Amino acid sequence: WPPDRTGNRGQLRTPPVSLPAGGLRMPDGRQLATVELQGKWLLLLNGRGQCAADCVQRIDEMRRIQVSLNKDMGRLRRVVLSDRITDPEFAAALQRQPDLVLAEAPPRWLPGSDDDDAGYRLHIVDPKGKLIMDYAADIPAKGVRGDLERIYVPNLRSHEVWVIDPATLKVVDRFKVGVAPQHI
Repeated sequence: WPPDRTGNRGQLRTPPVSLPAGGLRMPDGRQLATVELQGKWLLLLNGRGQCAADCVQRIDEMRRIQVSLNKDMGRLRRVVLSDRITDPEFAAALQRQPDLVLAEAPPRWLPGSDDDDAGYRLHIVDPKGKLIMDYAADIPAKGVRGDLERIYVPNLRSHEVWVIDPATLKVVDRFKVGVAPQHI
């Protein structure tokens, strides 16, 4: 332990981090409380600056990831956070995807985000509003989709890794791994 290769493409947050309660603003000027986003898994794209071609591609990939969940696609909500929500590319994305949530976030609103990091990065937030996984900007959509099948969470108290079914939020398996399990 740890294994040479893991199934997850993203980096698990241990422990998961709660999102701030407020601070988001919708394109129409309305405030968006984080509690309004709870109840579903969030596929969250966060970044700063212009929404260039790679950002537009990521937004389209987010939709394809959601649709690929088939009967479970209603469990997931797509959210884009940016400091430039008036960017024409975002307006076009909202025209193509009216169920997309777009909001302006203050600098460093997303816990642990590096606003100096160029590009838009994907994150997964659980239905209780806890940030549980971060992705590098270059992770392919197929890898993100695969991570939505099962979530692996190290449990420091029991010295186990728990396998969680995102559909039910229930532990479906446990693996004893010894002291101080790490991300997998």
